[in-house]
Amino acid sequence: MRTSERRQLKQDKFAETTKETLSWAVAHRKKLVAGIIVVVVVVVAVAAGLWVWNYRSQQANTALGRALTVYNAPIVPVGTAVPSGMVVFNSAQERARAARTELQKVANQYSSTTAGHMAEYLAAVSAINMGDLKVGEQELKSLADSSNADISSLAKLSLAGVYRATNRNNDALQIYKSLVEHPTGTVSKATAQLELASLYDATNQKSEAGKLYSEIMKDDPRSFAAGVANQKLSSPK
Repeated sequence: MRTSERRQLKQDKFAETTKETLSWAVAHRKKLVAGIIVVVVVVVAVAAGLWVWNYRSQQANTALGRALTVYNAPIVPVGTAVPSGMVVFNSAQERARAARTELQKVANQYSSTTAGHMAEYLAAVSAINMGDLKVGEQELKSLADSSNADISSLAKLSLAGVYRATNRNNDALQIYKSLVEHPTGTVSKATAQLELASLYDATNQKSEAGKLYSEIMKDDPRSFAAGVANQKLSSPK
């Protein structure tokens, strides 16, 4: 077969295939159009959802920032002159009470955002700072079961602090050990180790504390945690 004939056969075959494809497209035009519309709708819906989520996250972050202004406000003696517009309090309990109110507003309004979760955690901490250990403990326990690992670990760390303050050292010990084994972005292994070592120190388990301090220094000698560990090991026994 000549080259020209083979080329003509290929062209005829391409033309036939193209014709069949066009015929199928015409016959199924409605289905194709409907399919394209569905895809476009899905893409638009996803884009809109992301925009709404980002917008709400920005709003939540702004609201949390305002609440943190109260949470971190200075405590000054009664009668102290302060600049106009500056938020101050005369006692830690007064500040904690005001902060809890603001943080609960953020947590309720933006419950699906990271900032909302953080506000919920800080509201629980504020309850403890107010002296309401029972409420704070209940809220921290709930947050400890959160699917958000960062919030969960923060809640566990604070909950261990509550246990230590109420002479439940064994419960605190179990939490610290768990946090050491399962570090997160908010509670690192070294942070949990320092807290565990502190508990050992407080309960006269000096050798166990020393092992942890040495391990911290070995893992990352230049870290802040290593500096703290070094000070602890160097301090008089």
